[in-house]
This record gives sequence, C-alpha cells and structure tokens, in this order.
Amino acid sequence: MTIGEHRRLERAHFLRKRRESILPCEVGLPNGVRRRTPGLRREEVAVLAGVSPTWYTYLEQGRDVSPSPDVLDGLASVLGLSVFERDYLVALSREPDACAPSAGTPDSWKYLEAVAENMYPFPAYVCSLSGDLIGWNRAVPTWLTDFGQLPEQERNLLVWMLTSEVAHRRFVDWESASRHLVARFRAEVTDWRVLPRTDRMIHELSRRSARFREWWDEHRVCGPLTRVHHMRHPEHGVIAVRMVELLHEDPNGTVRLIVHTPLAAEQQGLAAA
Repeated sequence: MTIGEHRRLERAHFLRKRRESILPCEVGLPNGVRRRTPGLRREEVAVLAGVSPTWYTYLEQGRDVSPSPDVLDGLASVLGLSVFERDYLVALSREPDACAPSAGTPDSWKYLEAVAENMYPFPAYVCSLSGDLIGWNRAVPTWLTDFGQLPEQERNLLVWMLTSEVAHRRFVDWESASRHLVARFRAEVTDWRVLPRTDRMIHELSRRSARFREWWDEHRVCGPLTRVHHMRHPEHGVIAVRMVELLHEDPNGTVRLIVHTPLAAEQQGLAAA
C-alpha cells in the first residue's frame, strides 16, 4: 500500500471517530429518539460543513478526493478539532513527498547522548519519533528502567510503557501517560505504516496490550506538550515531575530529547550533589 493510500485510510478513520464522538446537541441539533449510531450522522456533518453528503461519504470511505483548505477548516469546526488535530487532518490530506519515509536512528544522533548526560541527575533520554531509544543518561535506570538490559527490539518507550509491569509501578498516573504516548505515536507514524518495522510494532502491541488496541482505535492525536506526571522513585517515593520534550531536526530526520525534571527539585533534595 502506498503512503497516499495510508493517509486516506487514516483520514477516513480519524473523521469517523471524531464524528462519532460529537453529540447532536453540541452542534445545535436535537438528539432525536431513533438514532442507531453514536454521534452525528454523515449527512449532518456534511450539511454543517457546507459539502454534499456524497462527497463527505467519499472522505470517510478513504477515496482519492482532495478537500480544499476551506473544507478542512469547516470540518475541523464542526468536529471541534483542536489546533493540532486540525493540522493533523491537513497533513493527512496533503500529497505525500516523493522520497520514502525513514524511521531509523542514524549513528549521527549519538552525540545527543552527551546532551542527555548533562541533564544528570534528572532522567533524560533520546528517542526516535516512533519511540525507539537511541541513548539515555545514568539517571534513567533508577527512574525508569535499565533499557540496556532489555532485548534490542524491546528498547522502545511505547513498548515498555504498555507491556512492562515496571512502567506501571514507576508512573502513578500510568494510564494518562500511556494514552499520551499512544496519541503522540499515532500522530507521528502515519507515513511510516508502509515500513515493515512500524507495521510489526503496531501488530505486536495490539497483540500484547488490550489498552493499546482500545486507544489506537480511538484515534486520538496530540503534539509535543509539556506535561506533569507523578512518578515513584525507589528512594524518594512519589515525585511530581515535568516532562519536557525537545525536538531535534537535522538532515537525517527528527528525534526527541525528553527530560523528566522534578518540580521544586531543590526542596525535595534531588539536586546534583
């Protein structure tokens, strides 16, 4: 399957999921008593967005149609999309680039490990947009896990979060943190579905994690937001940490440097000594 075909299928699924999540009363329509499907009907979305029901149906069927920016803005308004969700819909509607996508982790990114090490004693790591870990500092084994002891195919942040009991123990708000990772992953890997590595990862996570299957089907997407989590440190107990995600781009692609910074670190006695 081509990248363009994948994008159209992703767009179709995304529109359907968002349509089903909107109550009629939220857009000024009566709920009615004979509705058999959740959310809005296709024809209701079409009328509110100013397009024909047949043409909108083509979008949800994944057909090769090209909505204009005005139409996408109309759909985003009707479906109550966030700014990031609207940008995601626009990205799915663009023509794919001629060059093949790459989700690899070139050795040229290894120097970022030194940047992560400079964040010590706070945990910091470098990973690809699909979550494959490239490097981490000395604090990560204590705060998260020793990824160096895992098989190479398991050294992925999303795989670890969804399949490891250690992750459940480390994150007090594990469900919120995991949902966020799935939404980030969904937003980033649309074009990479044509890559065997990404496709295998999705199938494997679907097999191993019921939560992943559920959240993947919800088709939520989000951007690189700064978030606060509560983590269980083995020595200091529950600590509120701010997760900061920095994107690094170079000719090889884009990777993420992620730092977990304890709030009020000095008061909690966790500053470097």
